Amino acid sequence: MKFNNKILPKNVGFHKLNEIGLKKAYASDNKVHVDGDTAFIAGTSSIGDWYDNFTKIPVWGDLRNSTRYKQADEVLKQNPQVKKLVGHSLAGSVSLELEKNYPQKNYETTTYGAPVFLGLGKGDRYRHHGDPISMFDFNAKSVGFSVNPWSAHSYENY
Repeated sequence: MKFNNKILPKNVGFHKLNEIGLKKAYASDNKVHVDGDTAFIAGTSSIGDWYDNFTKIPVWGDLRNSTRYKQADEVLKQNPQVKKLVGHSLAGSVSLELEKNYPQKNYETTTYGAPVFLGLGKGDRYRHHGDPISMFDFNAKSVGFSVNPWSAHSYENY
C-alpha cells in the first residue's frame, strides 16, 4: 500500500491511513492534504473555525461560507483527480456538504466525529461513544468509549 508515494506495511489499515492523512491536513497551511485521489480535510483549528462551528454548521444552512469549505473547495478545483473526501469534526460536515453540492463528482466521503444532526448526509461516518460533538449523528458507526470529551472527539484509534 502506498501513501505519499511511500510503501507502507501491509498491516496499515483504512482508518490508520485516514489518521495519517488527517494529521498532515492539520499540519498544512490550508488544512487540506491531498494524496492521490483522496483529500484529507482538517477540522477546527482556529478561532475563525470556532466561529464557523457555531454560526455556519449545516443546521443553519451556511456551511458554504465557512473558511474550511472555501479552502477545501479551492483545493478540489486544483485537484480534479480527487474522488474521496476524509474529514474530521467540522471538516466532516464540509465533506458531506461538498458531496451534496457536487453530485456529478460522486465523491466518496468518510467522516470522523462530524457534527451531523439526526443522521442527515451520506458517506461512511464514524464516531466514538461519548463524543459530544457527534452525538446527534445517528447514522455514524459508534466505536470505543471515553469519558474524556477531547479523546472521544478524536479521529485516532478507530
